[in-house]
Amino acid sequence: TSAAVYLEETAAKALTEMFNAAAAVTEYVYVNENGKEKTATYDEETGMVLYLKSGYRSYGTQSTTYANYLARNNNVDDGYVAILNADYAGRPTMTQDFKWTPEAQWMKENCDTFGFILRFLEDKEDVTGIKFEPWHFRYVGKEIASYIMANGMTLEEFTEEAQEAVADFESRGGDVEEQLAY
Repeated sequence: TSAAVYLEETAAKALTEMFNAAAAVTEYVYVNENGKEKTATYDEETGMVLYLKSGYRSYGTQSTTYANYLARNNNVDDGYVAILNADYAGRPTMTQDFKWTPEAQWMKENCDTFGFILRFLEDKEDVTGIKFEPWHFRYVGKEIASYIMANGMTLEEFTEEAQEAVADFESRGGDVEEQLAY
């Protein structure tokens, strides 16, 4: 049995759209761990199938999950905290080699179309404080997701840039509340 997964309604609708788009994929060219292009083919009826492993967690659930994780991992947090393929959805733990799967590459390439970003990017641990997680996507809305993914940014980098832009706008006499009401 699997536990219920909770999502905010807007994110759930976007996720449904992304899953439906993946289901329409019957062939996808990806790069394997040896740097070689390969073609993944999927059943005409089901297409590429994605799985949701986790969603919104209340503070209590996250706290318990984290405590249990530490207990299983000799009290060490290795930075791993998910949308997956069938193989990874059934695993008790996920590894960074998921990035070599066609599903991970398709999601990274297409996630912003549905308002999602790859949350913890490779080579950005110094910015996020979290190791690369090729399965961890976050809903931020289509416009912001497109900007973040096109610029190879983390959510932290985007937030800092947005805060600087707001501060600059206000320093020139702009009124954020007025703009938001507009």
